[in-house]
Amino acid sequence: MRLRYFIITGSLLVSFTCIHAQDTTYYKEVIRELSSKKYEGRSDFRKGDKKAAKYIARQFMQIRGVEPSVEGGYLQPFSYNVNVFHKKMEMSVDGVTLEPGKDFIVREFSPSQKGIFSLKYIGVQDHDPARLIPMLESGDFRNSYVVLQYDLVYKYMGIAPFELYKMPVAGLIMVQDKVPSFFKSRSGTVQPIPVIWAGPGFPGDAKQIRVRFESRMIEGYTSSNVIAHIPGSSRADSCIVFVAHYDHLGHFGKEVYYPGAHDNASGVAFILTLARHYAQPENRPELTYVFIAVAAEENNLLGSTHYTKNPVFPLERTLQVIDPDMVADNGERLFVETGAEGEENLKRFLHINDSLGLFTIEQHPLSNDSDHYPFAMKEVPALYMMVDGDAYAVYHTPLDNSGNMYINRYLPLFRLVTAFASTF
Repeated sequence: MRLRYFIITGSLLVSFTCIHAQDTTYYKEVIRELSSKKYEGRSDFRKGDKKAAKYIARQFMQIRGVEPSVEGGYLQPFSYNVNVFHKKMEMSVDGVTLEPGKDFIVREFSPSQKGIFSLKYIGVQDHDPARLIPMLESGDFRNSYVVLQYDLVYKYMGIAPFELYKMPVAGLIMVQDKVPSFFKSRSGTVQPIPVIWAGPGFPGDAKQIRVRFESRMIEGYTSSNVIAHIPGSSRADSCIVFVAHYDHLGHFGKEVYYPGAHDNASGVAFILTLARHYAQPENRPELTYVFIAVAAEENNLLGSTHYTKNPVFPLERTLQVIDPDMVADNGERLFVETGAEGEENLKRFLHINDSLGLFTIEQHPLSNDSDHYPFAMKEVPALYMMVDGDAYAVYHTPLDNSGNMYINRYLPLFRLVTAFASTF
């Protein structure tokens, strides 16, 4: 980083007050396209992720000045195992049919199961592991689904109570106070029993449950990161990486798909607009700017982890990674994370934001919740950002569609990111 850019000068701030309005129409078009039914939730169902990767590669191809970064094109393939639910997912309680994706989801690591089982409800006082674990280990619920309160399980045992998943019971139901979110982060393995997250409408005194779940482990499924770059004009040997995951959750059963407009078609649309901006001759950067749309983020950051193990551009010459994840929201708060190596750069980012009065920034500790994390683990400065607002209410549900996303915070974020990038 050059010393003359260490402090954001008044003249730089003035120049960004005059920035031309960016192409919000294109931004919306990309989000709507990627979240449409043709991509099937951009995951393993009917190769929706592969269709999305080709679409993104075509977008890069159409931007004059943006170049493919991988030998033979834009795609960096990798393989992984994934447990999927591609057929009907059926559940009824006392004869009342529940709607998949709305009333319930089956956790991604669950096995197939078909049958009729009794329901056993655990009292509030018995959620304490000191009481709960011996109760379940007794074998008394071997032919029953055990109904738990999600909030109490989380309170006592955290987000991943793996000990419960191995109990001698027919299955577990954890009742939440909202539409249950679907995940794929632990889909690489299968646990011994099904685990169901149910919504607030799940009855509190039912007797019997009927289930029909069919899961299938796909071994060696192949996805691809999509990588492009703009060569730097004078310092091309160093780079800034803009990364956003294009994958989402695909399908839960044959009928229910997850559009993923906010998460994270919005981040991909954002970096595509950055590529279009920097490809213009008057905006060409001195550094090489790299744009990576990564796959399999929802499968536990597999795409970004693969890139950091097989970098196209040297990690030691990567000055900053910028990760917009879920940015099509309407709030004034911007959540950020970075690792130890990124703290000094974050100070500049915060200074720019304060000077321009763009967001209320809330810094969170570094966590493995997005694609900045594998870079941070390699000691590369990496900054995650998420706009917090009303769109988060439909996070990881079928309602995360183009009708429930917002674009009013796009221009402030574009202004902030481009100002920050110019300081390197």
